[in-house]
Amino acid sequence: MRKKFICTFAVLGTMMFSYVGAQQTAKITSSNTAYLEYLPEGYNNNSNNYPVVISLHGIREKGTTSTDPATLKTSVLKVANVSLAKYVKYGAQYPFILISPQLKSNMGSWPAVYVLDVINYVKKTLRIDPKRVYITGLSLGGFGAWTTLGAYPEVFAAGLPICPGGNALSKACAIAAENVPVWGFHGDNDGIVSYTVTTKMINAINACTPKPNPLAKATLFAGLGHIIWDKVYKETNALDWMLSYTNGSLSSSNLPPLVDAGVDVVEYLPTNEAICNGSASDPDGAISAYAWSQVSGPATATLINKTTKSLKASDLKAGTYTFRLKVTDDKGAYANDDMKVTINSTTNAAPVVSAGADKTLTLPTNSIYIQGTGSDTDGTIASYQWTKVSGGTASLSGQTTSKVRAYNLVAGAYVFRLTVKDDKGASKYDD
Repeated sequence: MRKKFICTFAVLGTMMFSYVGAQQTAKITSSNTAYLEYLPEGYNNNSNNYPVVISLHGIREKGTTSTDPATLKTSVLKVANVSLAKYVKYGAQYPFILISPQLKSNMGSWPAVYVLDVINYVKKTLRIDPKRVYITGLSLGGFGAWTTLGAYPEVFAAGLPICPGGNALSKACAIAAENVPVWGFHGDNDGIVSYTVTTKMINAINACTPKPNPLAKATLFAGLGHIIWDKVYKETNALDWMLSYTNGSLSSSNLPPLVDAGVDVVEYLPTNEAICNGSASDPDGAISAYAWSQVSGPATATLINKTTKSLKASDLKAGTYTFRLKVTDDKGAYANDDMKVTINSTTNAAPVVSAGADKTLTLPTNSIYIQGTGSDTDGTIASYQWTKVSGGTASLSGQTTSKVRAYNLVAGAYVFRLTVKDDKGASKYDD
C-alpha cells in the first residue's frame, strides 16, 4: 500500500506557489536527452532529499534530434511553453524538484525507457528521495505517463495523466499490483482524444485482482475540450494529492539501497562484450542481493555473473543495449538503476585518460584539487566525469571538468575515478 505523506505546503486545497522570478536550467543527460531542471528555494543551502515531479509535455513541444549541446539547450526551452515548466518560467515556486524532459522530434510517443533514463540520470546528480518520485503529463505526455507507469510501476509514488493521447491497458494490472495511486483527468467534450481513453484505463486498473489500494480515479470536466491542464494544475488539489503519497513498495522503517549501475559503455566490433561495473550501499543495513537483467537491445545477450555487482555481457551485436541492476537490502527493500552498452560497427580508438598521481593529505587539511587529463587520437574529448569509487564522506565540485575538487574529507583511503568520453561515444576511465 502507498503511504500517505502529510503536506505542510498545502493551502485551501490547492498547491501553494508564489511568483518571484523562479528559475529553471537547461540540462542534458549522458544519453543526450535535454531537460529543464527546477530546484526548490533553499535546495543549495541544505542536505535534504527532495521529492521530484517528472512532467511530460505534449506533441507541440517536441525538439531537435541533434546531439550538439548548444542546440539541445536552445531546443528544450520550448518545453516551458506549457504546463508546470511554464508556471516556473513566470516565477512559480514549488516545494519539489521539477524535471521537464524534451521528446525528440523523430519519436512518435514517449518511450518508457527514455523517461526512465532521465529519472536515473537526475537521481545521480540531485538529492532525490527515492520514495517520492512522481509523474504527470498532458496529451502526448499523458500517454507517456501511462506507458511509463505501466512499464516501471515500482519507481513511482503516484501519477497524474491529463487528457492522455493513449493508455496502457495491457499494463493496468502491473500498476494495480504495485498500488500506485493514479488520478486521470479529461474533458468530456474532447474532440482530439476521447475521454474514454482515460476512463477505460482507470476501469482496467480497478478491475484487477487484487484491486489496487487506493483505487484509481478519474475526473471528467463537463463541456470542456482537450486543453484542460491549467484547470487541473491551478484549480484542483491534484498536485497536493499526488505529493501526499510515498512509494509503498519501500518500507517506511527501512530505507532502500542506493544503486548505481555504472557508467555507460561504448565498444566497437569485433569487440562483442562489455563489463558493467555496478555499485550499491544501504544507509540503514546491508546489501543482500544483486540481480542484472537485459531491458532492451538488438539481440539477447549472454549474461555472466548476473548476481554480482559486475556483469559481463557477451554475444553482443551492433546496436544499443540497456541493462538493469536491481539491488535488494537485508530487509527486503530494493531499488534499480539502468546503464547502456553501445556496440558500434565502425572503428574508433578510445580516449587516453589519466586521473593523475596518488596523493596523501594530513589532517586538518581536508580538501584537494585533482588534475586529470584526457586525449583522443582520432577525435576530440566530449566529456569528463569524476566519481568517488570508495572511501568515506566526501564532497566534489567540478565533477564534469578535468580538474575536480574533493573536500570535507575524513581520515582514510579514497579512490576517485575520472571517466573520459570522446566525440564518438567511446569512454575510458582511470582511478
